[in-house]
Amino acid sequence: MNLNFCPSFIEIYDNALTKEECDILISEFEKSYKIRGSVLRGGNRIVDKEIKDSIELDDCFFSKSTLISSIISTRLDICLEKYKKKYAEDINTFLHIKRFDNYTFKKFDGEDAGFKTWHCEHVEGDEAPKRVLVWSFYLNDAKGTEFKYYPTVHAKRGRCAIFPASFNYMHRSAPNKGIKYITTGWVSYD
Repeated sequence: MNLNFCPSFIEIYDNALTKEECDILISEFEKSYKIRGSVLRGGNRIVDKEIKDSIELDDCFFSKSTLISSIISTRLDICLEKYKKKYAEDINTFLHIKRFDNYTFKKFDGEDAGFKTWHCEHVEGDEAPKRVLVWSFYLNDAKGTEFKYYPTVHAKRGRCAIFPASFNYMHRSAPNKGIKYITTGWVSYD
């Protein structure tokens, strides 16, 4: 039986951000207060560089009126509309989704940096089980996101990737070289 007829539901939108927007976002990142990246384990946030080695902005929320959130939300809404339009006939779930208020903005700096372990976006926590989609904007050309069961999505400046949050979309950072800037968030049931 051939089951390769289904779409991957991983969508790539090149030039979703302009070069200038990427430069502004990176500049704003570098000027802002940053923390070590953490992961959720047993209900607690912990820093474990064996799992995730990153530098991140603290408190990224669309509801906070910042230049970063304004640029990202404007461009993200365009990409999400394209995604929903493509799959609306197949999945009416996308008619009742919204983006999470919070998101992450990360810098992976060095060969060992990145989210190193396979993971999906349905994890423990209050909001995580409601996640339907994941979105990422790559702000510079770098290594991308490896998927366990799908081809790697390469990091290209201005690229937006949207994919399902479920277990069959296990992913991790591709082995890093140099610096990678990425902003990521989620879409949930309304």
